[in-house]
Amino acid sequence: MGTYLSTPNIQKNTIVGHHQSISYAASDMQGWRTSMEDSKIIELSLGGDGMLFGVYDGHGGKEVAIFVSRHFCDVLLQNENYKKGSYELALQETYLNMDELLFSTESKIELARIVADLPEDEKEDNGEQEADLVGCTAVTALIKNNRIIVANAGDSRCILAKNGEAIAMSHDHKPDNEIEFNRITNAKGWVQGGRVMGNLNLSRCIGDLEYKKNDGLPPCGQMLTSFPDIAVYEITPDCDFLVLACDGIWDMLTNQNCVNLIYEGMRNNKTINVIAEEILDQCLAEEAGGPGCDNMTLIIVKLHE
Repeated sequence: MGTYLSTPNIQKNTIVGHHQSISYAASDMQGWRTSMEDSKIIELSLGGDGMLFGVYDGHGGKEVAIFVSRHFCDVLLQNENYKKGSYELALQETYLNMDELLFSTESKIELARIVADLPEDEKEDNGEQEADLVGCTAVTALIKNNRIIVANAGDSRCILAKNGEAIAMSHDHKPDNEIEFNRITNAKGWVQGGRVMGNLNLSRCIGDLEYKKNDGLPPCGQMLTSFPDIAVYEITPDCDFLVLACDGIWDMLTNQNCVNLIYEGMRNNKTINVIAEEILDQCLAEEAGGPGCDNMTLIIVKLHE
């Protein structure tokens, strides 16, 4: 069956937690795919007074998604703009820094350890693993100073639920979008069947370094770029929750449908971890092939009790 199992793996990895007035539930499921390539970040005390949630959907392998989840917070905290309080710039620079790290020899060795399922501090020499044709989407939500700051590269999404309404905090980066198409063709690339160079059906991501080697262009001008769009929203009492999820969810649900399911579960006094798991089950296809067969990762962040 190639990239699909004969029966789906519906075992879920679900975690919950809370900090101050914010609580979360995160659940992921391998589904029909032969491997799990998603990763995520949940950091409730980033630098002491910040919170960060992220979903990283791997393609071509799991290693870049895991690498990003390991290093993103540390690189962000070391960023000079973050220290100055310029959080939007800090997030953009951290996304670009992820690619810079992936070009290094040390990172290639770490990627090889990830592929071999070895611990992060494993010293055994396992060679090097390139990130040339492996990458991940990246949607990250920083909550700090009563603001939500979302950075997005790719087609994972973040949504804010406010008074029953789904407010898009990110927009998918697809090769056919005018801005994306123009950048790709300016970088001497082409789009066929909605795919960059006939291969990738997204136009921004971390990794996939093979598409980022035009020495005459800055990182933001490459065929694929990790440079994220930024959305900022002030948290008000009528802001209810955030949703971050990979495209395995959005292939099956609209933004509003997803928000409606969560509100309905809350009205029925279900915990958000139960709601998250039920959404994964609802999005799973009955048979292999087509929508509902991808890895799925979903994070629900309640913004008040």
